[in-house]
Parts: sequence; C-alpha cells; structure tokens
Amino acid sequence: MKEGTYLRIVYKAFENGMHFVGPSYVAKELGISKVTAYEALLKLAKMNYGSYIPKKGFVLNKNGIKVGKDLTRKHRLIECFLAELNLDADRICKEATNIECFVSDFLIEALEKRYGNKETCPCGHSLKL
Repeated sequence: MKEGTYLRIVYKAFENGMHFVGPSYVAKELGISKVTAYEALLKLAKMNYGSYIPKKGFVLNKNGIKVGKDLTRKHRLIECFLAELNLDADRICKEATNIECFVSDFLIEALEKRYGNKETCPCGHSLKL
C-alpha cells in the first residue's frame, strides 16, 4: 500500500472529527496489522504530513490536510468511474483503494471533467471537498 492511501484514511478520520488517529484505526480501516499501520503513520510524519505523538496518535498538519483532501477527491472520482461497471458500493471503494496510487494525473483530469458536477460519489460522500 502506498503512503497516499494511509494519508487518505487519516484524512477520512479527520473529516469525521478525529484529531488524533492511532494505528488501531488505520489497521481496522485497511485490514492490516497494527505494526504496519504504526510504521505507516511514522513515515507520514517523516514526509511532513503531520506529527506522531506517542500514546495519542498521528495528527495532520496543514500540508497533510491539503494533500489528504486532494487524495480523497481522487479516490471519490475513481469510485464514480467504477460505479459505471455496476459493482456494489463496498466493492467500488475497495477497488478504488487498490488502484488509487497508480492512476495518472491525466486520468484524474479526465474523471474530473466527466464527474466534476456530481454532488456525491457512489458511497454517498460529497465530491465537493
């Protein structure tokens, strides 16, 4: 899994009012071990997306919020595209997570042109971040 996916998951928690995100949350969301999630959060801190505070968790900084927001929008646009294949919403989200780190900016721009006026993604989340 790429760092962008971890950052998107942290941003998702932030959107839901969580200021500190621990390894347990990330592990549960992505179906990975707590150790892997902990290492990913430390890496995000090294990449200047926020800080990891022992016994509290990871907290986003302004850069992390901006990039997390952009990654979330990218994920939701990919979900809109996958919805045209008539997959169920859970499968769409999982597949978008699997490919989001490999999609080019060119494709994202094309998806933006196609779905930019939609209000929500197939999961019901806003496309207008």
